[in-house]
Amino acid sequence: MRIGATHEFFGGDEWAAIRDTYELRFAQNVSLSPTLMYGAVRDGQVDVISAFSSDGRIAAYDLLVLEDPRGAIPPYDAILLVSQRAAARPGLLDAMRPLVGSIDDDAMRHANKLVDLDGRTPADAARWLRTR
Repeated sequence: MRIGATHEFFGGDEWAAIRDTYELRFAQNVSLSPTLMYGAVRDGQVDVISAFSSDGRIAAYDLLVLEDPRGAIPPYDAILLVSQRAAARPGLLDAMRPLVGSIDDDAMRHANKLVDLDGRTPADAARWLRTR
C-alpha cells in the first residue's frame, strides 16, 4: 500500500507515533500538498492519507476516517483563548461558553465543503452552522 501525506507529516513525531504504535509499513510514502492528498486517495494514486478531520472532502469523496484506539496522536480540537482583559468584560465568557463543543466533526466537514468545494463564502457556511 501507498500512503500520501505532507512532507512535514512524514518528518514529524505524529507519523513516527502512528507508524510505530500500529507497526505500519507502506511500500511507498508519497509527499503531497494538503490540497492534493484527498484527490490522490479518491483517484487511487495512494491508498491512505493523513487528513484534517474537519475537511469537507472527506464526506464529498466518501472517504473513511480511521479511528485511533491506541491514542497514537492527540486530538486537535479547536480551543478558545481569551486575554485577561477580554475575560474581565461583563458577559463575554458567558456569551462564549455555548460555543464550546457545539460544532461536531460532521457539521464542520459540511461547512468546509460549502466553502472549499461548493464555492460558498465563509459567511454562508457560518449561517448554515447557525441554522442546523
